[in-house]
Amino acid sequence: MSTRSRQSRVGATPSSSRRSVAATPARGTQDALPPYKKPSHPLDGPAQHALRELNGQSLTALKKHNKDAITQIRSSAEGVNDMLSEHQRYFEARSKKWDAGKKLEEKADEEAIYADLKQRVEDATAKLEESMRAVIDSSVAAQRIEDTLEWLRQAAPRQLEEEYESQMTQRQTQRRQTQASDIDSDEDIQMDEGPTPGPTPLTTSIALTGSVDMFLSRMSRETDAYTSQSLTARYARHNDYRDFRRVVHDARYGDEGPVLAHEDTWFNETGEPQLGVTQRRGGAYDNDSDDDLVMDRATISTKCPITFQQLKEPYTSTKCPHTFEKTAILGMIRTSGTRFGPGGSKSVTCPVCDQQLSAADLRVDPIIARKIKRMQLAELEETQLDSDEDDNDDSDTKPMQAPRASHPHGRAGSNMQVPSSQQPPRSSIIEDHGDPSDDDEE
Repeated sequence: MSTRSRQSRVGATPSSSRRSVAATPARGTQDALPPYKKPSHPLDGPAQHALRELNGQSLTALKKHNKDAITQIRSSAEGVNDMLSEHQRYFEARSKKWDAGKKLEEKADEEAIYADLKQRVEDATAKLEESMRAVIDSSVAAQRIEDTLEWLRQAAPRQLEEEYESQMTQRQTQRRQTQASDIDSDEDIQMDEGPTPGPTPLTTSIALTGSVDMFLSRMSRETDAYTSQSLTARYARHNDYRDFRRVVHDARYGDEGPVLAHEDTWFNETGEPQLGVTQRRGGAYDNDSDDDLVMDRATISTKCPITFQQLKEPYTSTKCPHTFEKTAILGMIRTSGTRFGPGGSKSVTCPVCDQQLSAADLRVDPIIARKIKRMQLAELEETQLDSDEDDNDDSDTKPMQAPRASHPHGRAGSNMQVPSSQQPPRSSIIEDHGDPSDDDEE
């Protein structure tokens, strides 16, 4: 009997080749994680340390990527709208000749080129605006992950400890009740009725919420709270989006055009962005917001009030309408012995007014930077023109005229060569028609 059983088992043993196939699970089976089980004990020291180390390089890299993307998107929108403004100035200059009956054979082609360029720039700006909102969503999500992880580090150990103690107390209570019930049952059982049953098993087991569940639950609540906000609250109140809209508007209209409408009007009732919304100067919102500092030529200086030199890297206060050279103001703050505010950050009194400024109160304002650049170029142009006039007074010979150039920060056709780094990108569909003022008079 034992021999047949042994032979039967031997005969049932698979061959070595069959064993190798059966012993090698599918790739998907190897990679599959075991079913998740809720933890049964609080976080110990190594687990808490691992939780503190969760904020790794991937989240830091994502935040840097988003920051770079915001800069690139804003720069692209600025460039294409600068290009459109440049061509618009050229087109308006040609229009004066057409109104005078000159060069009429060029009018139809020029109008078609301008209309096509305008449409393409508007389409590109709309896509860039959509991309800006997507990157802002990604930035908010990255910050949400970081904040939730920080909350988890603080809350998870304590919450799991409390849950564990609560469930252990429940188990002890249930055990005492079970033991008391078993004693009562033993007294009623007759000896001739067979063996007595064992103790009734506990029906509850330790199953704590767990760090994963806590993280996912809080992330879901925070995400729902963000997405439930209106687009105005999500984007129009966000500094990066506000800078995008302001830069696009400034590139299209400059100082002399209509002002950008209030941020409350940037999205319509259906949630669609209204990129073309502007209003005339003196509108209802002009002085309606304490957050928007009115910056015009009367309040902006091209020189740093600390170094008294021309601004190269403007750094603007968010608490007062003053701008400084970045290295100068940050150097003052770094060496200051004064601390201000709830966090006790190093601060200095604004060199122009009495506001206390810390590094967190300063930022690169692209609109102020554009305005300062325009003013500096205008000052340089005036200086060059004055120099040319002096040369004409001192010499009978006519001075050589500097090459003409059109640029977004000055007047079209100014007698000044603009550095290539300050010129906007040109469209491949736009030919260089030259300055209309150079055409021969008919």
